[in-house]
Amino acid sequence: MKPSDFYVGVISFFSILVPGAVATALLEPLLRDAVLGPVISDPESEAGKWAVFLVTSYFLGHLIFLGGAFIDPLYDRIRKKRNPYTNESAYQCATNIQHELLMNAENQAVSTFQWSRAILTAEFPAAAGHVHELEADSKFFRSLLIVLGLGGIVLLLRDRWVEGIVAILLLGACFGRYYERRLKSTTQAYIYIITLHRLGKLSHPSAGSPNPAAQTDGSAAA
Repeated sequence: MKPSDFYVGVISFFSILVPGAVATALLEPLLRDAVLGPVISDPESEAGKWAVFLVTSYFLGHLIFLGGAFIDPLYDRIRKKRNPYTNESAYQCATNIQHELLMNAENQAVSTFQWSRAILTAEFPAAAGHVHELEADSKFFRSLLIVLGLGGIVLLLRDRWVEGIVAILLLGACFGRYYERRLKSTTQAYIYIITLHRLGKLSHPSAGSPNPAAQTDGSAAA
């Protein structure tokens, strides 16, 4: 097993299954009578109850993950103001390397981060594992934002004001951690590409295949 194989599983576990399990636990008191019985039979065995819980958690986890994707544009707007990509940034340096190594059509097909992550996954699994670990963290906290918002509403509807307010207040802390982990995951991927390129670990395009994009400003999205 390579580190990258392990952390792909971690991403699925922490960004989908764990948030789904929390959401299932929160919604169970409200939706139990509407689902168990009318929609699916209420299992009697312990194994059946666990099966329903895991399937429901997995299903809700995917919905939460989909909802979390709508938070990414907010991250992009804040990142452009707080951490803009300058000509000396790791992103720009990695983009220049990408344009040097790929043909123009290939550069248009993938973003700098997609290319960097693909290179690390295919050729340098230890480095990819580190990036995937940071990605798992960021996606977990992104999904947790949805869960906390949902949990806060459910708790307030159940007149549990203290817990509901605490859940809503935690949204700020979770967004801050999501922002920091996502920024670090992309930046670390670019740093690996820069280092590997300087060490001569990345192959160059064959002679006689000039890349017109090598002279562009590297504006591909991360």
